[in-house]
Amino acid sequence: PWKSFGDPKCANRAYVSEDGGKTFTISQSGLPDYVPNVNCMWGRSFPRSLAMDPKNPDILYLGMDGDPEPAKKLPGGGIFRSADGGKTWTRCASQPGGLRLYYGLVVDPTNSKRLYFSSCGNGGGAWKSEDEGATWEHVFKTEGWCFNLEISPSGTVYVGGKNLYRSADQGKSWQKITSFDGDPTIVGIAIDPANEQRFWISRLGWDGSNRGGIYQTTDGGKTWADICGDIGFRKPQILRYNPETKELWAAGVGIFRTKM
Repeated sequence: PWKSFGDPKCANRAYVSEDGGKTFTISQSGLPDYVPNVNCMWGRSFPRSLAMDPKNPDILYLGMDGDPEPAKKLPGGGIFRSADGGKTWTRCASQPGGLRLYYGLVVDPTNSKRLYFSSCGNGGGAWKSEDEGATWEHVFKTEGWCFNLEISPSGTVYVGGKNLYRSADQGKSWQKITSFDGDPTIVGIAIDPANEQRFWISRLGWDGSNRGGIYQTTDGGKTWADICGDIGFRKPQILRYNPETKELWAAGVGIFRTKM
């Protein structure tokens, strides 16, 4: 297991464990030795997104927000690649045109060289690389604030903004599969790997209100049901589905799980 987070008093770091989480070592080789703070989600950069190559668990990608500052010769954040399980990192040869990211970074399980990345604000939407980050293409521009994206085992990509969009052709075309109104945005996305017609999303507002919820579709997005149930504060940011236990997990203000 591994995790990443930013230390507010020093540079961004990744932490690696090789004993099931009993101990962690700091991995900073190849990552910025300062904290970027230009065009960041919350005013400073954090290592926000981690993605693993499903065909090779030693190959990892890490996403950090923050634009470069050429006048100060500071590189900013970006997307970094590790080929040794997170011990060392290399900045991808090229970067998407918007680096204000939140969660969205995935490796295509059908093609390990293909990456997808979502970002917010200037240059926001979804980006695709066919060559492990050497070049990027802006493949989704319908919405400019995309907090997350997910990919199914067959390679279908889902991007979440105010609504959810799907592409079954590597980003060439997109289908809008929700019709929500209002400010809450889609942040959590989870897919049942045994049944790709069944997946879940979570919506939340960024103010102090209780707007949001968790929604399920069992027909590929044609219909949706609110399954938030007895969760009191409806702001789950992360959804994960465990196909072995058949449990859907939701995390935000508290952590919850339910059998699905």
